[in-house]
Amino acid sequence: MVKAPEKFVDEYLSHEKGLTGKTGKRSKKVKIRDVSSVELARLKQNLQTLWGIYRTPEIQGILSKKHNIPFLSVEGRNACLNLSYVDKGVLIVYELDTGSQKELAGARIYKQDELLINRYLTPGRGEEALLKTTDVVLQTLADVLINNNISETCIWDVIAKGDQINISVVSYF
Repeated sequence: MVKAPEKFVDEYLSHEKGLTGKTGKRSKKVKIRDVSSVELARLKQNLQTLWGIYRTPEIQGILSKKHNIPFLSVEGRNACLNLSYVDKGVLIVYELDTGSQKELAGARIYKQDELLINRYLTPGRGEEALLKTTDVVLQTLADVLINNNISETCIWDVIAKGDQINISVVSYF
């Protein structure tokens, strides 16, 4: 039988307490982006469309053979996004322009990464989370979904052709 040392729990808890950072300080309230009822309805519809297509047996069948299905490419002022369906959900692969640095002779600095956005596609909470986000990549996605009506047939057509919907946006943030 395995038994923990006598003062293990006390030592562990004191160690964890030291790592937690400043206590008593609350983060600022996040301001929700103001959108009209029409824009909110369009955002909800686009999120439902993206998630609804992902959950179809046809897409799941393709994903069992192929690892990703690209369907949307967005060129923004500070971010370039590529959305695709993957076996775990909807993935954004992005490149973010973080500006230039004097230490590097004014060279532009870019951040590349990927992000699963399933939690932003859930009805009710997803659109609220997108409207509250401070992440430039997700703000760019919100701009696209608010300002463009992305139809289900359009997504099916580009997937069938192995192509992507291409959208250029100017961010409002």
